[in-house]
Amino acid sequence: MKLSDLIGKKISKIRFNYQYENKHGIQEFQSQIRLSNKQVVLIPNYPDLKYDLIEHHANNKSSSFLKAKRCGLTSRLLFKNKEILDIHFRYHDNKPMVDSSAIFELENGKFITENNFGPQGLGDIDLIILNKSQFQDLAYDDIEIRSLKNDILKS
Repeated sequence: MKLSDLIGKKISKIRFNYQYENKHGIQEFQSQIRLSNKQVVLIPNYPDLKYDLIEHHANNKSSSFLKAKRCGLTSRLLFKNKEILDIHFRYHDNKPMVDSSAIFELENGKFITENNFGPQGLGDIDLIILNKSQFQDLAYDDIEIRSLKNDILKS
């Protein structure tokens, strides 16, 4: 499954793995997204259209989907059975920010992303659910947010 194939798919469940201290001594967080077609993917960090999401999940998951932790009920209600309308990436000086996860735009007006790494006790290392205003606030100064759907239409 390619990155562009996610557009139009529905999210069935999201589970996560959290490690307070990884081998580098920092916090680590990883979301696993099960789609309505039963395929599981990780939130990508790079807008590569050739990238195989299923293979990447198989080679990079922290644990199996079933062993990962469930999100809270309130969060689950915000994304369960919601269609992915678009995928956004952050850019700095016209280059993708590979330390920033993709942002999934959902049909209900919510946006889902994650912060993967950070010093212990500092930062919001977690699944992040944003409204439109919070999403727009991610673009500032030299940071631009680009739509994968728009980039595909331009090419």
